[in-house]
Amino acid sequence: MHKKLPLLLIFLAWAGNGYTQGSTVPDSVRAMIERSQATSQFEQTARMQMSVQFGDFLDALTGGPQRKSQVEAALVEVLRERAELSDRVVNGQASAAELGVVGDFAYLRAHLAPLLNATELSVLDRQSSGPSHAQLKKEYAEDLSRTAGGLTAANRELVLDTLIKYLRSDKGDTAGLGRLSVDDLVNQQSRSLMRASEELHSQLSGDQLQQVNAFLNQLQSNLTMNRSMLDAPQ
Repeated sequence: MHKKLPLLLIFLAWAGNGYTQGSTVPDSVRAMIERSQATSQFEQTARMQMSVQFGDFLDALTGGPQRKSQVEAALVEVLRERAELSDRVVNGQASAAELGVVGDFAYLRAHLAPLLNATELSVLDRQSSGPSHAQLKKEYAEDLSRTAGGLTAANRELVLDTLIKYLRSDKGDTAGLGRLSVDDLVNQQSRSLMRASEELHSQLSGDQLQQVNAFLNQLQSNLTMNRSMLDAPQ
């Protein structure tokens, strides 16, 4: 239930994934989105970010399904509040200062601390800088295998490392990531994809490059689809 997104974005993160049948979305993420179709766009955004950044953390929790559900609910609530407040700031209904408080990692930590032990809090603290290179690489590896299954092992590593490098370098202030609007996040990922494409075009050719182009084009198409879904009336 907790596994991409790049994202949503990201993380829609971070997710950069679409939700239609036959797309490159991992089945676990598609199932999560289907379960959340009746909820607000802000909760959908929150669940996508949770899946990417905190999925492994949630999966590692002990104490049974009920405890995991409690921690998950607390995470979703804070991330949903961030997304909703970000939208209000864009529309002039809230201040950037308010968003600064809710978007800070300390705010999320304070809401989760009563539910976690000291060891789990330490693990959570390591999530404060956003999804790691390894987490994002894991999220995109399955998508790459589907779309560009003929890549050599070395080129698969090259594509994933290049893509994640730009996704992470272009995200700017991680603490502010939860404060961005949907359009901001989509545009940010589009820039990352473009920069990754430019670098990969200088290193690959022939069939290998064609497969990489198909992968990157699919990610861009999914981004556009994500924007449309989140902009649609709920």
